[in-house]
Amino acid sequence: MAVAITVTHSSSDEFGQSEYETRYVIKDMESGTIVDDAQGYGYRTVQKAYAGWSYKNRDKSKDKEKAEKENVVANWMKENKSFINLLDALAYEIWKGKWGPEDRIDTKFVSKLLEENGYKDLPFTAGELLKYWKRGPVYSRRKRRSETLHKRQN
Repeated sequence: MAVAITVTHSSSDEFGQSEYETRYVIKDMESGTIVDDAQGYGYRTVQKAYAGWSYKNRDKSKDKEKAEKENVVANWMKENKSFINLLDALAYEIWKGKWGPEDRIDTKFVSKLLEENGYKDLPFTAGELLKYWKRGPVYSRRKRRSETLHKRQN
């Protein structure tokens, strides 16, 4: 359901702020009712008001697709630890300066490395792998945290 909205200036008394601080709310243009007021505080800028509204009304099915894609990449990384270790080692060498100054870990580098190691027709792109790899060992951290919690309980 598309709602025609507008961002309007709100009085300082309404949000308990000082008279020098401007706050904004989102109103429905047809009925004039406040649709979003940042949980009663109001937004500090017009841009933040529009950003908050668009985030709250985004297409959540895309979030599910993104999570599924991340799971595919994470499972592949678990199954192919030798490749991930190679990527880690090469990234460390590049970071230490053992390679040329123009060398860096980017999508082109990762796709070439995947191809050289015989990984073709993967269910994700090299860019998606790189994006997830840059986050670090998420699953190993989860495992360690759950192991320590389990040890504390015993």
